[in-house]
Amino acid sequence: MSGVLAQYDTLHGTVEAIERLRGAGHLDLEVFSPIPAPEIEEAMDIHTSPVGLWALVGGITGCTTGLLLAAGTSLGYPLVTQGKPIVSLPPFVVFMFELTVLLTGIFSLVALLVHARRPVMKLDPNYRTAFSVDRWGVFIPAAGDGRSEAERLARETGAVDVEVQA
Repeated sequence: MSGVLAQYDTLHGTVEAIERLRGAGHLDLEVFSPIPAPEIEEAMDIHTSPVGLWALVGGITGCTTGLLLAAGTSLGYPLVTQGKPIVSLPPFVVFMFELTVLLTGIFSLVALLVHARRPVMKLDPNYRTAFSVDRWGVFIPAAGDGRSEAERLARETGAVDVEVQA
């Protein structure tokens, strides 16, 4: 993919560059950071993770499945004892809880793998080892005249190193 890869030596400079680039219309940025930085998420306009919603759906699915499975088994093989109801919630609570926890965990793991785009079999071609040590990177996908404008913006925002990729 063609574009411009800019390297920054401070978090503040990276955040300012992201804000200016997004203001100039470059919305599809790829950012590399050596540390988790909420400032970058805020500048990229990333608000919440959908993993929590997946966990909620998994929990509701697990609880409902536990209830239906236990009740269905009780109705399919009734064991009438002293006139007590065949389908009674108190004995089912433990099984419902177990399936709730199990499916919440499974749904959360799947959501994490899907939304984090993992597992990655090979590294992004724009990744540099300095991004894991002390540098921040911003890749601006652009072609033609947009590439020269992106390079100019990267240099104006204080990039330590700028690579133009054809």
